[in-house]
Amino acid sequence: MNKRTNPTNSKTNQSFSDFTSTLSAKWRLLTTPAKPALPGKDQHGPEEMEDILRQLVGIPTTTGNYEANHNALDYIERFLKKRGLYVTRPEWNGIESLVATTGKSKTPTVFLAAHLDVVPGSEEMFELREEDGKYFGRGTLDMKFAIAAYLQIVDDLKGKLQQYDFGIVITTDEEAGGFDGMGNLVEDGYLPKVCVLPDGGDDWQIQTFSKGFYYLSLTVDGSPAHGSRPWLGDNAILRIAKVINEMHELFPEINVDTNSFNIGRIHGGQTVNQVAHHAEALLDIRYISKEEGEKVLAKIKQICRSYDAKLHTVIKGLDTNFDLEDPLIAPFAQLITEVTGTKVVGSRTTGSNDTRYFAEYGIPCISVYPKGGGHHGPNEWLDKESFFQFHTIVRKYIDQVARKNTRSAAKHPKKNSTVEVR
Repeated sequence: MNKRTNPTNSKTNQSFSDFTSTLSAKWRLLTTPAKPALPGKDQHGPEEMEDILRQLVGIPTTTGNYEANHNALDYIERFLKKRGLYVTRPEWNGIESLVATTGKSKTPTVFLAAHLDVVPGSEEMFELREEDGKYFGRGTLDMKFAIAAYLQIVDDLKGKLQQYDFGIVITTDEEAGGFDGMGNLVEDGYLPKVCVLPDGGDDWQIQTFSKGFYYLSLTVDGSPAHGSRPWLGDNAILRIAKVINEMHELFPEINVDTNSFNIGRIHGGQTVNQVAHHAEALLDIRYISKEEGEKVLAKIKQICRSYDAKLHTVIKGLDTNFDLEDPLIAPFAQLITEVTGTKVVGSRTTGSNDTRYFAEYGIPCISVYPKGGGHHGPNEWLDKESFFQFHTIVRKYIDQVARKNTRSAAKHPKKNSTVEVR
């Protein structure tokens, strides 16, 4: 497997490097100052799931707000330790995660996983609001609802946790790529038989496919001259435009079922009356299979060579495919139908999430959202009834799959060395 590419190693200028670095796990976004650590209400008895969600939403755990994420993890750790789970706090490059298990093992039957970090929002979004049967607030759907449900399940099972074999994994850098969170956890041997990671699959439709991706930086050099005599120079902006146009022609049709190409940013030149001697662009390539991704990247590299352009891979991620008939996914789908009445037919997504790290090892993942919407937007919301239905589904799933006298005897998969990610 190729090593992950660190955006900070880019040879582009500082302003461009600063931008691309936000795509990595070392993203240090300046956000609202962290609120004080969450009150230890759990010391006074079991908490209602809604109260847990309210407290989690109230902490501005934006990606890069390390103090806020640390405080929220402290609260989660206190809650889980008090109820008898074994808790560790792995950390890589300043990025904290939390792993809590019913036994001292990195390889339980089930991981209940979620990311704590969220994208920025207005100050008002960090207060849980209920209206017309919906919860509003940053992270309600993406994805603090899952953490609240997991904690409530642990509270439900306190005193009986040793009868189960499962763990809870919380990371704090998914919105920046997940490299120092789930990426390093998986590399360090945290490998379940199945992972519940509800970060995709709208309206109860379990995610069966997600596209792989390449985030690429493209740079072109020219030669400067006075803007009144452009024939004496070589305009890098014009050259990079030709490169991008030729790349775009590789994607004659772009939709959910095809490879896709997006230009996220172009920057070039220093002033209006000078021929630009340098230009840069950020490109987002999505592909439908590993083979397709390799073909597209090879053609893009060939175009770059013909124009003497430099191409740098900022981040890359694996496409994922999960089967609804998998013996560790099918029971969850059946429970969705039993609890909500929704027939699960699966869903395809153009985005990506941390399931790709488990896919490298052939570990089945269950990624499914309850009813909600507004991901990353000003009106993120979660259906209240669906919130409690999710808790019921996961609780019953744990009983079916992770109870020690009934759990599946499936073997832990080994890493597939032929699969390339990151």
